[in-house]
Amino acid sequence: MNTTKYPKRLIEVDLPIKRISAHARREKSIRHGHISTLHIWWARRPLAACRAVICAALWPDPVDENCPQSFRDLAINEINLFVNVSYSLGKMLSGAENFFEFHNKKPEGSK
Repeated sequence: MNTTKYPKRLIEVDLPIKRISAHARREKSIRHGHISTLHIWWARRPLAACRAVICAALWPDPVDENCPQSFRDLAINEINLFVNVSYSLGKMLSGAENFFEFHNKKPEGSK
Protein backbone atom coordinates (compact mmCIF):
# COMPACT_ATOMS: atom_id res chain seq x y z
CA MET A 1 0.00 0.00 0.00
CA ASN A 2 1.39 3.38 -1.03
CA THR A 3 0.91 6.03 1.65
CA THR A 4 1.97 9.40 0.35
CA LYS A 5 2.43 12.06 3.00
CA TYR A 6 0.98 15.44 2.10
CA PRO A 7 1.94 18.67 3.85
CA LYS A 8 -0.63 20.43 5.98
CA ARG A 9 -2.27 23.44 4.40
CA LEU A 10 -1.97 26.94 5.83
CA ILE A 11 -5.67 26.98 6.69
CA GLU A 12 -5.06 24.02 9.05
CA VAL A 13 -2.13 25.67 10.80
CA ASP A 14 -2.55 29.44 10.83
CA LEU A 15 -5.36 31.67 9.58
CA PRO A 16 -5.22 35.28 10.85
CA ILE A 17 -8.96 35.78 11.32
CA LYS A 18 -8.67 39.27 12.89
CA ARG A 19 -6.60 40.66 10.00
CA ILE A 20 -8.86 39.06 7.39
CA SER A 21 -11.93 40.45 9.14
CA ALA A 22 -10.41 43.93 9.28
CA HIS A 23 -9.73 43.88 5.53
CA ALA A 24 -13.25 42.56 4.84
CA ARG A 25 -14.81 45.29 7.02
CA ARG A 26 -12.79 47.98 5.27
CA GLU A 27 -13.73 46.60 1.87
CA LYS A 28 -17.41 46.49 2.80
CA SER A 29 -17.41 50.10 4.01
CA ILE A 30 -15.98 51.53 0.76
CA ARG A 31 -18.71 53.51 -1.00
CA HIS A 32 -16.88 54.92 -4.03
CA GLY A 33 -14.28 53.57 -6.43
CA HIS A 34 -14.74 49.86 -5.72
CA ILE A 35 -15.99 47.27 -8.22
CA SER A 36 -18.86 46.38 -5.88
CA THR A 37 -20.34 49.88 -6.31
CA LEU A 38 -21.06 49.38 -10.03
CA HIS A 39 -24.39 47.67 -9.41
CA ILE A 40 -26.29 45.79 -6.73
CA TRP A 41 -24.65 42.48 -5.92
CA TRP A 42 -27.33 40.34 -4.31
CA ALA A 43 -25.05 37.77 -2.71
CA ARG A 44 -21.79 39.65 -2.58
CA ARG A 45 -18.99 38.22 -0.48
CA PRO A 46 -16.00 40.23 0.69
CA LEU A 47 -13.21 39.60 -1.82
CA ALA A 48 -10.43 39.92 0.75
CA ALA A 49 -11.88 37.21 2.99
CA CYS A 50 -12.65 34.87 0.09
CA ARG A 51 -9.19 35.25 -1.42
CA ALA A 52 -7.48 34.69 1.92
CA VAL A 53 -9.42 31.50 2.63
CA ILE A 54 -8.87 30.11 -0.89
CA CYS A 55 -5.13 30.81 -0.76
CA ALA A 56 -4.80 29.34 2.73
CA ALA A 57 -6.67 26.21 1.63
CA LEU A 58 -4.46 25.72 -1.44
CA TRP A 59 -0.98 26.63 -0.20
CA PRO A 60 1.05 24.14 1.84
CA ASP A 61 2.49 25.14 5.19
CA PRO A 62 6.16 25.96 4.48
CA VAL A 63 7.15 24.85 7.99
CA ASP A 64 5.72 21.35 7.49
CA GLU A 65 8.43 18.74 6.90
CA ASN A 66 6.47 17.34 3.92
CA CYS A 67 6.32 20.69 2.14
CA PRO A 68 8.25 20.58 -1.17
CA GLN A 69 11.51 22.51 -1.15
CA SER A 70 10.55 24.11 -4.47
CA PHE A 71 7.53 25.75 -2.79
CA ARG A 72 9.68 26.96 0.10
CA ASP A 73 12.19 28.52 -2.31
CA LEU A 74 9.40 30.18 -4.28
CA ALA A 75 7.82 31.53 -1.08
CA ILE A 76 11.16 32.96 0.09
CA ASN A 77 11.72 34.66 -3.28
CA GLU A 78 8.22 36.18 -3.27
CA ILE A 79 8.60 37.43 0.30
CA ASN A 80 11.96 39.00 -0.52
CA LEU A 81 10.46 40.72 -3.58
CA PHE A 82 7.58 42.03 -1.46
CA VAL A 83 9.94 43.30 1.25
CA ASN A 84 12.19 45.02 -1.31
CA VAL A 85 9.24 46.63 -3.10
CA SER A 86 7.72 47.79 0.19
CA TYR A 87 11.07 49.24 1.25
CA SER A 88 11.67 51.08 -2.03
CA LEU A 89 8.03 52.26 -2.11
CA GLY A 90 8.43 53.57 1.44
CA LYS A 91 11.60 55.41 0.46
CA MET A 92 9.85 56.82 -2.60
CA LEU A 93 6.85 57.97 -0.56
CA SER A 94 9.01 59.63 2.07
CA GLY A 95 10.86 61.38 -0.76
CA ALA A 96 7.55 62.56 -2.21
CA GLU A 97 6.45 63.83 1.21
CA ASN A 98 9.70 65.79 1.52
CA PHE A 99 9.16 67.22 -1.96
CA PHE A 100 5.61 68.38 -1.16
CA GLU A 101 6.70 69.74 2.21
CA PHE A 102 9.43 71.76 0.48
CA HIS A 103 7.01 73.19 -2.10
CA ASN A 104 4.30 74.01 0.45
CA LYS A 105 6.60 76.12 2.61
CA LYS A 106 5.75 79.78 2.61
CA PRO A 107 8.53 82.18 1.73
CA GLU A 108 10.19 83.83 4.71
CA GLY A 109 8.54 87.11 5.65
CA SER A 110 5.10 86.18 4.24
CA LYS A 111 2.04 85.62 6.40
